Amino acid sequence: MRTDIQTGLLALHGNRSEALAEAVLTWLRQRPLAPLEEEVILVQSAGMAEWLKMTLARDGGVCAAMRVELPARFMWRTYRQVLGRDQVPSQCATDKAPLTWRLMQLLPQWMGTPGFEPIAGFLQGDEPDRLYQLASRLADLFDQYQVYRADWLEAWAEGRDELVTPGRAPQPVPAEQRWQPMLWRTLLASLNPSDLQSIRPRVQQRVLHALEQGVPLDSPVARRVVVFGMTSVPLPTLQLLATLSEHSQVLMAIPNPCRFHWADIMDGRELLRGIARRRHALRGDVDLSRLSLDQMHAHAHPLLAAWGRQSRDFVRQLDEFDDVQQAQARFAVPRVDLFDDGDDGHAPLLVQVQQRIRDLVPMQEHPKCEVPASDRSIVFHVAHSMMREVEVLHDQLLQLFADTAGTASPVQPRDVVVMVPDIDLVASAIRAVFEQYGRHDARFIPFDIADLSARASNPLVSALEWLLRLPQQRCRISELRDLLDVPAVAARFGISTDALPRLTQWMAGAGIRWGLDETHRENLGLAACGDQNTGWFGLRRMLLGYAAGQGEFDGIEAYAEVGGLEAELAGALANLLARLSHWREVLSEPATPLVWAERGRALLSDLVKAQDDQDRLILTALDDALRAWLDACALASFDAPVDLHVAREAWLSALNEPAVNKRFKAGGVTFCTLMPMRAIPFEVVCLLGMNDGDYPRRATRTDFDLMLQAGTNRAGDRSRRDDDRQLMLEALLSARRQLYVSWTGRSVRDNTEQPPSVLVSQLRDYLAAGWAGEVLEARTTEHPLQPFSRRYFELGSALFTHAREWHAAHGDAVDETCGAAAEASSSPPLPPFEPDPHVPVTLAQLAQFLRHPAQVFFRQRLNVVFHALDAEPEDEESFGLDALEEHQLVSSLMDEVLADLDAWLQTQEGVTDAQAQWDALREQVKARMDRLRRSGRLPMGALGAWTQQTLEHTLL
Repeated sequence: MRTDIQTGLLALHGNRSEALAEAVLTWLRQRPLAPLEEEVILVQSAGMAEWLKMTLARDGGVCAAMRVELPARFMWRTYRQVLGRDQVPSQCATDKAPLTWRLMQLLPQWMGTPGFEPIAGFLQGDEPDRLYQLASRLADLFDQYQVYRADWLEAWAEGRDELVTPGRAPQPVPAEQRWQPMLWRTLLASLNPSDLQSIRPRVQQRVLHALEQGVPLDSPVARRVVVFGMTSVPLPTLQLLATLSEHSQVLMAIPNPCRFHWADIMDGRELLRGIARRRHALRGDVDLSRLSLDQMHAHAHPLLAAWGRQSRDFVRQLDEFDDVQQAQARFAVPRVDLFDDGDDGHAPLLVQVQQRIRDLVPMQEHPKCEVPASDRSIVFHVAHSMMREVEVLHDQLLQLFADTAGTASPVQPRDVVVMVPDIDLVASAIRAVFEQYGRHDARFIPFDIADLSARASNPLVSALEWLLRLPQQRCRISELRDLLDVPAVAARFGISTDALPRLTQWMAGAGIRWGLDETHRENLGLAACGDQNTGWFGLRRMLLGYAAGQGEFDGIEAYAEVGGLEAELAGALANLLARLSHWREVLSEPATPLVWAERGRALLSDLVKAQDDQDRLILTALDDALRAWLDACALASFDAPVDLHVAREAWLSALNEPAVNKRFKAGGVTFCTLMPMRAIPFEVVCLLGMNDGDYPRRATRTDFDLMLQAGTNRAGDRSRRDDDRQLMLEALLSARRQLYVSWTGRSVRDNTEQPPSVLVSQLRDYLAAGWAGEVLEARTTEHPLQPFSRRYFELGSALFTHAREWHAAHGDAVDETCGAAAEASSSPPLPPFEPDPHVPVTLAQLAQFLRHPAQVFFRQRLNVVFHALDAEPEDEESFGLDALEEHQLVSSLMDEVLADLDAWLQTQEGVTDAQAQWDALREQVKARMDRLRRSGRLPMGALGAWTQQTLEHTLL
C-alpha cells in the first residue's frame, strides 16, 4: 500500500522542543507513509536523536522504521540516489581524511616554490610529524571551504585568485596567501576524472540541476524528510532540502527563541539585507532594520542580542526558502508558529526570563517584578575549585530531590543534565564525588558521563598509546606496573590482579628502575648507563634467586625472594620484557600505511587479550579505525613510508571523539560537554566550570584561514565564539525547573575573587537590572574552601551539606536539622589519659611519637591502626646517598661485616696476626660492596665507584 504524500517544504517554528516534537508526531500520525517505509529524520547530535526517539516512543507507543541520521550522511546518500552510485563514489576524494594524505604527498613537492614560504616555515623543526600536522590543518581548512566557500574554490579552479563575496566586488587573494589557490589547483590536477567530478560542491550543483530539471532519478529519494532541532544549517544543506522539496515532503521543526522578527538587533544584519522577511511579524510595528544599533537597547532583548547570532543567521537564511503562505495553502495547516502564550509576572524567575526572550521585551519595558526569596529557578554557586563545584552540586541535587519528593512531579536524577566546557578534565572529579556512596546509601545518585573520548578515558587505549611510543619510552618500573594494571594486558601474560602487587614488589626489590636492557639505553643515547637497573638486569637476579637461592653467579647477585608457586610471575615478566624489546625494534622502522596496519593488529594480538564486552568494543573500534585509515590512503593513492609518530596519530585520532552510538541519557544524572545542537529540554540544567577564560572557549586561530579576512564574512559562518554563546542561550531556554550555574570564584591559594565567564556576568547583570529587590544576592551562594567547614554546621546558616561524616567533628555547632545524624555518628568522650607508671616508655616509642604524634594518638587512644600503603616504586636509579641513607646503610653493613668476620675468625682458630685480621676485614667489606653494586643499589659509573670508595673508607 502506498499513501500519497504532499510534496513541499514546511517549516514549524517554536520556542519549546516538546511542542515541536508533539507537532512532528501528530504530523506523522495524520500523514503516514506506507507500511515498512522508513521515515528519515535529520538531527545534528546523537543526544538530540536519542531524546527525539524516546519522546516519540513515549507519546506514540513505539518508535520504529525511522532512520535518524546526521545531515552530511543524508546529503551524500541523496547525491548517490539522484545521480547514481556509478557517478558518485561512496566517499568523496576531497573529504578531510583522504585530503590529508593527498596533501602529505603534494606539500613536500611545493616547499621550494616561490609563494609557499609561509607554510614552508611551519615545517622547520625537529618534530617528525609536523608535515602531518600541517596537512591535517590544511585538509580541515579546505573541507570548510567546500561547505562555506564553494564559490572561492570554483574561482580558484578557473585560475582566478580572488575571494568572491555575494553583493560585493571580488577582492584579490592577499599576496602572502596566493599559495592556497595554487595548492587547490594542484590538488585538482592530481585527481582522476571520476574523483574530480565527485568533489562535494560540484556534486551538489549536479544534483540541484538534476532535481530542478526533473531528470529521472537513479533511485527513489526519501518521500519525507524531517529536520528537527537544528539551530544552524550550512547553506548547501538548505539548498538541497529546498530543491528536494519539489520531489519529497520536507518538514522542518526549528527551535526559535523569539516569536517576533529579531534578526536586525545585532551587528552583521547587513549580510542578510538581500533576503526578504517573509515570516515573523514586527514587534510593535517597529522596523528594527531602520534603527541604528546604538538605539537597539530600547527595542531588543539584551541576552538575545548578545548570544543569538548563530540562530539569527539560520532563521533568516531559512526565509529565502520558506514561503509561509504558500506552505500553509499547500498543506492546509492553520498554524506554523508554535510559540507558547502568556506572560505571568508571578511565574518563577526562569520562566519569566524565557518569556521576555520569546516576546523580545527590551530592558526599558521590563516590569520591575519582585521575585520571592524562595524562588530557586535560577541559582549561582561560587566555589574554590572544580572538585568543590562537584561536591556542592552533589549536595544541592540531594536537597533538590528531597524538596520535590512530595510534589506531583518530583525531580528525578534522569531529569538533570550537567554540562561543562571540557568533560575530559572534570571526569575524575565527578567520579571521585559521585562514586563515593554505594547504592545502599541514601546519598547515592546514579549518573553517567557522556562525551568521553576513548583516547582520554579508556585504559586499554591509553596502554596502546604508550606501546606506540615504545622507541622513545624509558620503560620505567612505574610505567610497566601501569601497563600491567590494564586487565587486558595482564591477562595476555597470565598475571592476575591479586598477583600484580607481588610482582611489583619483586621488580623493585630486584633493582629494576628503567630501561629494558643495555641495547635499549644505547638507542636512547644513554649507553654510559650500562645494564644496571634495567628490566633484564632485575629479571636475571630474580631467576638466579629462584634457581639457587642467595649468592652470586657470573657477576649476577641473586634476588632470593622469588619462590613457590608465585615464581611463574618471573616467567610472565620475562615474556613481557621480550615482547616489549621485540616491538621496540619493530616500531622504530618507518613503513607504509598497509604495513603499519598489519603491525598494529599484530601488536594488539601479541599484547592484549579482551576480558569483557568493553574491551571487545574498543578492539573493534581500533580495527575500524585502521580500516578507515587504509581507505583514506587508498583514495588518496598514498603508499609512502611514514614514521611511528604519524602512524600513531593517524590511527588513534579516530578515538579522539566520543562514540556516536553511546547512550546520552542512561537513567541518571547526565554529565556532558557543552556542545552545539544540544538544546534538549531537562527539568534541571546545570553549568559547571563557567570561569572567565574557560568559557567561551578560545578557538585556535589559523593564520591562513581566509574566511577570517576582513570583509569576507557571511551569514551562517561558524565560529567557536558564536557557538558557545548559542549554547548558553540554549541552556537557558531548555531548563524547565532550574538553571544552576557554578564557577570557581575564589582562588584556592589566597581566596582572592575570580570573575565568572563573561556570559554569566551578562546574565547576572540582566537579572539585576530587570527585577526588583536583591535578586542576585538571594540566589548566589559562596561556599567555603573545605567541605568540612564549620560554616556548614553553624546555627541559622544558609549553607548545608549531606556529608554527615563531618557533623560530629563540630560538636555543639550542629543545629537541630542535623542533630539526629550527629547523635547517631557520635561516640562517648574519651576518658582522661592516665599512663601506666609501671610500663616504661622505650626510646623507639618516644621516637615514633615525635615523628608521627597523630598516628600514635589514633593507635593508642582510639585503637585505629593505619596500614602502611604500598610505596610507589622508584623510577630512577640511585644518584647518591643522603646522610640518613648513608648512616642506615653503614650501620647495616657494619653489622653484616662484623658477623662475617666473627664467623671467619671461628674458622681460623689460633690466628692472632693483626694484619691477617685486617686483610680479612678488608675482604669482607669489599665483598659487601660488590654485592651492593651487583644488586643495583649503588649509583652507576664513576659516581658509583666514588660512592663505593666513600663507604669503604667509612667502614674501615
